[in-house]
Amino acid sequence: MYKELGELFGLLLIVAFGCTLLNYGVKFVNKEWGKKISANEFGKKTMKLLMTVFVRNHKFFGLLTALLLIAHFTVQFSQFGINLTGLLAAALIILQVTLGIYATRTHRPRKGVWFLTHRSIAVFIVLGIALHLLAPYVLNNALIKNTATTVQASQTTSNSTSFTKDDLAKYNGKNGNAAYVAYKNVVYDVSNNRQWVNGQHNGHSAGTDLTQAISASPHGDTVFKNLPVVGEYIN
Repeated sequence: MYKELGELFGLLLIVAFGCTLLNYGVKFVNKEWGKKISANEFGKKTMKLLMTVFVRNHKFFGLLTALLLIAHFTVQFSQFGINLTGLLAAALIILQVTLGIYATRTHRPRKGVWFLTHRSIAVFIVLGIALHLLAPYVLNNALIKNTATTVQASQTTSNSTSFTKDDLAKYNGKNGNAAYVAYKNVVYDVSNNRQWVNGQHNGHSAGTDLTQAISASPHGDTVFKNLPVVGEYIN
């Protein structure tokens, strides 16, 4: 449930921020081609609607972005802790909103250093969000490739127990059974982990191989850092 809620807030955050960016696009289109577009009634009504929604309400979309950011960060932090790429994107968004509030309250003209900074930060936010979305598939996978061999070699050699798929399935955390999960051919004990209740965590079940699911998650294999190793998984 928390995973889906965090993803929903993240998606709405991107949509809200996209609406704030449309402020620049709509104003540019109006400046360059506004007269031609407004030459007919449909074009005139369309441009007026776009200006009303995205330009006049620009600051409200910015505030909504900040609120969704807080909600998304709260849910994700409670589940996975700090994510560096997410923290970077969040810091940029907060800086952008703060700068916008400052300009609104002080009635700053749309020019000068503050305005150039405001627009520049918007570009960096786009890059920051892109990095945050790509990180689970690029940065974490790179980290996994560099560390998985070392982790597996150091942890499994100290424990000679081997688990097949059927063996692992018995440790599902139900009916008094321990809760084990496999990742990269290493079996971990999550029985005493507060994130796993009755062998369940964010739609995943104990007694299974989570290699594919974890490799695509925002936190990567860092969740296994302090978990007890109980053996080797033979797939």
